[in-house]
Amino acid sequence: MRVTFLALLLCLVSFPLFGDDALFIESKITVGNSALGAPTFSVISGTRANVSAQGQYDLSLVATSQKNDEVFVSTNLTIDGQTLAPSFLVKLGQESSVSIGETTLTIMVRRHATENT
Repeated sequence: MRVTFLALLLCLVSFPLFGDDALFIESKITVGNSALGAPTFSVISGTRANVSAQGQYDLSLVATSQKNDEVFVSTNLTIDGQTLAPSFLVKLGQESSVSIGETTLTIMVRRHATENT
C-alpha cells in the first residue's frame, strides 16, 4: 500500500515536468512559390516526429528545448528523392526559416498548451 502511494505521489509530482517539455510545432514546406504542405506536430522535447505526404515529401524532426525560450530543431526533409537535413535554433513563438535552393522549410514552436494555462 505504501509503495503504491509513493508511486502515485511520484507520478503526480513529476507530471508538470513532462508538461513543460511538451511542444507544438507548426511547419510549412514550399518549393518555389508552391506550398507542398503545412504539417503540425505535438511532441515531447527530444523525441522524433515523422510525417509523409503521399509521396510528395517526408519530414522527420527532433525538437529539443534549450535555455532562454529557445528550441533546437534538427530535421530531415526528403522531396523527389533529395534529402535536406537543416538544423537551426528557434525562438518560441517566432517563425524561423531555412532555404536550400528553391526549397524553404519554416518552423514555429510553442509550448504545448495545458488545461492549467
